[in-house]
This record gives sequence, C-alpha cells and structure tokens, in this order.
Amino acid sequence: MKGLDQVFDKIMLATGIALLLLLWWQFPAMPSPDQQHYTVHTSPAEVTTSTSKWTYIKPDKALSPRQVIRIQMRALQENDSYDSGIITVFNFSSPKNRMHIGPINHFRLIVRDPAYRTMLNFKSYKTGQMVVTDDKAYQLVVVTGRDGTEDVYLFILAKQRKGAYKGCWMTEGIARMEPAKQTSLT
Repeated sequence: MKGLDQVFDKIMLATGIALLLLLWWQFPAMPSPDQQHYTVHTSPAEVTTSTSKWTYIKPDKALSPRQVIRIQMRALQENDSYDSGIITVFNFSSPKNRMHIGPINHFRLIVRDPAYRTMLNFKSYKTGQMVVTDDKAYQLVVVTGRDGTEDVYLFILAKQRKGAYKGCWMTEGIARMEPAKQTSLT
C-alpha cells in the first residue's frame, strides 16, 4: 500500500508541475515600458489633458465617473498580448474590489471567463444614462463582441473616501446582466 501511495504522490506532483507550466505559458509577461499603448485624455472643460501609457493610467481626482468608464472600455478594446488593457482596468479597481478579485494574475483569469470574455478586444460599445448618487455611480454598457454578440454589463463606481485614492472614482464591480427570459405569461 505504501508503494501505491508513493506512485500517487509522484503523479500528483507531475500534474501540479504540468498545471503550473500551463498557467505560466498562458499568461504573457508584464509589458515593458516600450511595449505599451499611449493614450490621451482631455477633461470635459478641456483644461486637463494628459498623455499616458495604458498601464500607467491611474485614478485621478480630475476624472469623472464617465471618463473612468471610457478609459477602461478603451483599454479593454485595445488590450494587447501583454494585457496592458486588463492592467489598466485593474488599476481602476477600488481597494475594496481588489480584496474580492485578488492579485492581477487572478484578475486576468476573471476577464477571460466566458461571462466577461466579450469585453476583450470588442468591436464597439454603447452606454446608457449614468446614474450618480452622492459617492456612487451606475452605468449600463452594451458591448458588441468581435463575433457580433451583445452583452450588457453594469459598472458600479464609488468615489473613494480615504487612503491614497481619496476623491477618485474607482470601479467597485462590473456585473454581467443576464437577458430577461421570455415565458408564456409575458
């Protein structure tokens, strides 16, 4: 029986190593500074203009909730092989949200989940009316994927009250909205 346990342990070790290699191979390295996208953001009053690389874009008190969503959507639309768009979205995740989604590599897995995959390198998007109440903002976004499918997501933003991001709008969560099911009664 002891010999069988040793064989099982070796099989489990080999399986674990194979899975680690598969995950390592699946994720590209973090982008180097010369391989990142540049983007320009101008505030509505056209007073504040900044040029930045995607992965260097961070929350700023001057950004409105609408601008924060626009930055994230554009970053996801232009995500590259180094995941600089995903890293940008992660940069705008609130500290509370990061407690739930975990480190960046876990977030990279979440974005590739079938529920959110439409958001990566999508064709186009439309936004509904934004609802802002005190320090919360809600925005419906309809995303048309590369294959023509449409998915609806609800962005939930919160203005941070303390810490390094005090006064900045950051994403508390993005929920995929399921289409209403038709029944014989409706």
